[in-house]
Amino acid sequence: MLETHWKVMAMTFRSQGDAYIFYNNHAREHGFSIRKQKVKRGASGMIRYRRFLCSRAGRRQSKFITMEGRKRRLRPETRCDCGAHMVVKLDRERGVWFVASFVDDHNHAMARPDEVCFLWSHRRIGDGQRAEILAMEAAGIRKHIIMDNFISRYGSYDKCGLIRRDIYNLCCREKMKLIAKGDAETAVGIMRSRKEKDPEFFFEYVRDKEGRLKSMFWCDAQSRRDYQDYGDVVVFDSTYKMNRYGMPFVPFVGVNNHRCTTVFGCAIIADETEGTYVWLLQTFMKANCQVKPKSIITDGDAAMIRAIRTVLSDVFHRLCSWHIEKNMQRHLHYKSLDEFRSLLYYATSQANFEQRWKAFYDKWKTDRTEEWLDRMYRKRRLWAASYLSDGFFLGMRSNQRSESLNSCLHLHLDYGMTIVDLVVHYENCIVRLRENEAYDDCEAFQKEPPSVTEYKALEEHAAKVFTPANFYILQDDLHKMGQLEIFETLVGIGRQTFMVTWKDNHKFRYNVVYEPGNSEETITCSCLRMVRKGLPCKHILFVLHHLNLTEIPKCCVLHRLSKHARDGLPVQRKSDMFGWGWSGPLERERYSAITIKTAEAAHVAANDPFLFDELMKCLDNIIAQKKISEEELIGSRRYAMLKKEASQAQQVEPGIGDPQKVSTKGAPKKGRSKGGPDVTKNGRPKDFTEKKSGPLCSLCSLPGHNKATCHLNEK
Repeated sequence: MLETHWKVMAMTFRSQGDAYIFYNNHAREHGFSIRKQKVKRGASGMIRYRRFLCSRAGRRQSKFITMEGRKRRLRPETRCDCGAHMVVKLDRERGVWFVASFVDDHNHAMARPDEVCFLWSHRRIGDGQRAEILAMEAAGIRKHIIMDNFISRYGSYDKCGLIRRDIYNLCCREKMKLIAKGDAETAVGIMRSRKEKDPEFFFEYVRDKEGRLKSMFWCDAQSRRDYQDYGDVVVFDSTYKMNRYGMPFVPFVGVNNHRCTTVFGCAIIADETEGTYVWLLQTFMKANCQVKPKSIITDGDAAMIRAIRTVLSDVFHRLCSWHIEKNMQRHLHYKSLDEFRSLLYYATSQANFEQRWKAFYDKWKTDRTEEWLDRMYRKRRLWAASYLSDGFFLGMRSNQRSESLNSCLHLHLDYGMTIVDLVVHYENCIVRLRENEAYDDCEAFQKEPPSVTEYKALEEHAAKVFTPANFYILQDDLHKMGQLEIFETLVGIGRQTFMVTWKDNHKFRYNVVYEPGNSEETITCSCLRMVRKGLPCKHILFVLHHLNLTEIPKCCVLHRLSKHARDGLPVQRKSDMFGWGWSGPLERERYSAITIKTAEAAHVAANDPFLFDELMKCLDNIIAQKKISEEELIGSRRYAMLKKEASQAQQVEPGIGDPQKVSTKGAPKKGRSKGGPDVTKNGRPKDFTEKKSGPLCSLCSLPGHNKATCHLNEK
């Protein structure tokens, strides 16, 4: 003990931080924790005296150990007047810190080695750990998984130097520092910095009368390019519970040449009024040079429908069939559902639809369903297949493309998240989608599906021009071509008409018109699948085989579904927010390169004792060259105060205020819905055949009454 005392008294340190590290390591070895106490400064404000104590020194003030005026349980007492301490002073002549006093006598039990990691001073997140935690948190990795990753890498929980709660606290502190100027102000600041780095980045926002953020739309350069290539069909929907303000999140989604989700932009809005949707659609058009889509799919929101009629009046508009399915289960009797589905999905002439609708209406109209049926009839041009048969929707009937993106965001976001969180995690989702697109492109160009049907020539040509996702659809049609036959052939001047039908059913006949003299060698079919879905139907393929053609004509190869939909132009699939949260992208790239290289070096050195010692010495030398920060020289509290004063002096004009919490339309509440059937836990309205929620009678197991009033009760 005495030898240790004099050994410590003879030590000198480069800074007070080094002295703290030494004393903390000493405390870790002996099973106690330390804290900083007294400090003295020179005339310049620089610290010249520092006292470190055992964390159990002193006593808690009496006002903190009484339940008077308190409801929560008091925290356990940790202090017991322990006298252990170490005092260091600055030698101005030599520029080093020396130990002026050291007492190592404790009046309490020491923690065991496996318990020391939970003591306060031994839970310190280093700069390297902090960078890793923030990088993983920004990538959307859950905090408890981050801790599991550290435990796996360090070998055990007691070697990490932190506990799970420390990770939660760090992320919370960093978020508070990030949005210190305001959540909305920070989010708009991120948008401005992205605009400066990339002139093709687009964003716009509006404020209310009080200067609060009301709505904001943004899309990066790649999203705008994606719209040029795949913006013929747009899915437009809003989702809820994505931020602490209750502001609906509205993504603009489409389908790429691999029939996978691609995003054209997104927005957050304060309300769901017609005026807001009009602004949003006009801004979306402005971002894409006023190029309108061919068709758009939305839910049945009335304000959204009116806004589309105002801004995109000449665009095919259809309502999401999934939402219609939900509504018809709410409003119609279960026996009428299949008949209504035939009106929804089966395309006939418009006159035939009117007759069928009148019959359905007369058969199923009741006081309960009349209002809903009248409302649906007024919207028939937005949902009935008979009115949408000429529309180009690529086979999509619902807005589930948008819902898939929303579900991805919901994995990391909830109603307590900030707008900045939304921006960052949205970017992560976009990067994942673009990564999948890059993989699909690689698979399409580096591999070719084999031919498995008897129509080898057409199948091989389809595999060369179409992406695999579209090719397999055509391959299924080629399998079915053996069941077709040409019922009749009409030959005219410059054209041939083939009447194609099924061998075992001549009721359905399709006219395929082939014009070989046309410059584009045009071939069309009366089923209009090429018009609706962009792919040649089985009838066209059968006629091509009948004519001994080995290639699919260009008129049947929609460019946006082919392998060359991008026309060979470069694609920016990496996020421009790669260096966000760092001093710059260059620092982030250096950190990534060093991390990769040190991981390889660690693997090599772990198997060789000599290389292990060499690597450890090299790393220790690099760490020893770390510069002493200004915060350590003048103290953390004074440094924070000076930084706050400097930031207040720079702020001249008032920033953008955070939005107020809004109430959205949303989905039906859980439980019994007023004026309709019950809904399930996920909000789906129950069918009339499903068991109703609520208490059931213990005698007959039916709802609406109890045992005392049941008809089976003899009493």
